[in-house]
Amino acid sequence: MRSAGVGGRDPDTLDRNPSPVWQSQALRQALRLPAMGIPGQARGVVDIYDVSDDWAPIYDKSDLDGFYMAVGTSGNQFKNGPIAGQLMADLIDACEQGHDHDQTPYQFPLPYTGLVLDTGAFSRRRVANAESTMGVLG
Repeated sequence: MRSAGVGGRDPDTLDRNPSPVWQSQALRQALRLPAMGIPGQARGVVDIYDVSDDWAPIYDKSDLDGFYMAVGTSGNQFKNGPIAGQLMADLIDACEQGHDHDQTPYQFPLPYTGLVLDTGAFSRRRVANAESTMGVLG
């Protein structure tokens, strides 16, 4: 996976001003909900968040010894926090005890189903899923 910034652009150049899309959506909202009116000034949150190329999280070790990552989630993995934390704890423990996760991805035993999760699917080195819906809602 690469870290390309905003749509492949430098994140330091993000334009935080309202876009034509925002303006169009504000007008559409005003038509549907006239009591709200049209805002005189754009307000809200515009910023960058981490997301992988295929919108799947990365739970992995890094290329630097002793460093690990749980990133690229676009924030939608909060609901998986407890199991992601356990996965990361087990992955870190295995790697710190000498397991070569890059050669043989850690196999994480799921506590309630008894199934085993191949964490290679969440590797920083995986090939991005070209069939991904490319979005949290997709």
